[in-house]
Amino acid sequence: MPRRLLVLLLVLLSLSLAGCRSEPPPVTATASFQEYKSSIVGLEFYVNQSSGEPKQVINLNDKQLTRRLLDFLGQLPGTNPPPSSWGGARDYLAFKFTHNGETLASKQYPYYHQDNSPGYLELEDGWHQVPLKFSTNLAILSQYPEATSDVDPADVAFLKQYGWTVFYKIKSYTGGLPDTFQHESGEYPVSLYYAYNNELSKDVGLDLTPYLGKNVQINLYKLEEPLPAFMKPRQDAGRAVIVRDGDKIVGAWLDAGRHDAFACSLKGRRMEEITGKTWGQWVDQFIDHHNEQEKLISQMTPEKVIETYYEAIDHKDPRTAHACETRRRLVTYLFNNMDNNRLYNYSYATNDADEINNITRARVIRIQPYQDPGPVDPNVKKYVVEVDLNVRRVITYDSGRQIRFFTLRRETPTTGWRIDNISTGP
Repeated sequence: MPRRLLVLLLVLLSLSLAGCRSEPPPVTATASFQEYKSSIVGLEFYVNQSSGEPKQVINLNDKQLTRRLLDFLGQLPGTNPPPSSWGGARDYLAFKFTHNGETLASKQYPYYHQDNSPGYLELEDGWHQVPLKFSTNLAILSQYPEATSDVDPADVAFLKQYGWTVFYKIKSYTGGLPDTFQHESGEYPVSLYYAYNNELSKDVGLDLTPYLGKNVQINLYKLEEPLPAFMKPRQDAGRAVIVRDGDKIVGAWLDAGRHDAFACSLKGRRMEEITGKTWGQWVDQFIDHHNEQEKLISQMTPEKVIETYYEAIDHKDPRTAHACETRRRLVTYLFNNMDNNRLYNYSYATNDADEINNITRARVIRIQPYQDPGPVDPNVKKYVVEVDLNVRRVITYDSGRQIRFFTLRRETPTTGWRIDNISTGP
């Protein structure tokens, strides 16, 4: 047989054998949850979208944190399918597991869940019930893409003394504490954030005062236990904040993330309980009463405060506008719509972009007092305000005349009337 023909026959035979050879199917196509569940090292969570493929919102590769979540998943008892009238979310879970030294991904399993009730997970052998605690913690984890089981053992031990268990570390920060707890008229209330939480720290024998103006490290942790009952409905949002100067813990408290992070001490006590003071009595000591703007606004009538607020907006002077608000209202800017990977919003800009800074012109038309039918509080006055506004972008309202309902409060005996609330209805 000619050499060239022999080579050709060998090539054809090789191709024919290759076509007939069957590769073993990949493990992801055959393994069931029961077969790989002891080898799970990660987890993926996908949410359904109205159009297109499901969107991945969790891609967890931390083995220790994954196993902790699986503890919440429990034994997954079999159950009937979800009711046909299911009104909750219809999403997907996938699991990462090791096989022959490789990390592989399972298929996406249908996962039905909703607030305040158990969920459903469809595995190879049918539907299984998912404990509420798993669903709750999975939803919270989706807010923390940098979550890690790499925690500081000393922080863990310190929190454990007070009955709190670290679930995972959310993030670490390095930065400077404010130079003082005193708050100046209209400034962003970072000083009040630390003044408030320092009261919570004092409840466990810590004090930030000697460290004001210094750079510190702050570790933010998610907790396993719920916050005390008085924090309902935000008990599951509990986080622990640990402030360190080198190896020394100098501050510690619990918070509840957005939209109002102020919570309690590690002993579960609120600021009012620790200090024996109301908010107004407490905050008064941290106000610079010698500030000229502070003194000026403190002497204004409620109507003049409203006028000054809109004049400041009209003149592109947001600091004066904020100086017309109560301190209690100012600290809400720390947490409104906050990214939960932060301790607080970094400036007024987060909220002002859609409100004060969106207004290009403001003119007050009329101010009229009105009285709620409820009990009379001598430290509260309410007004209906008609104001003509021009806006850059239509967000919740267009340019033109608007009606706003103002609540003004005499927050402390010395600071006069300030704006405590602005709404579109009484």
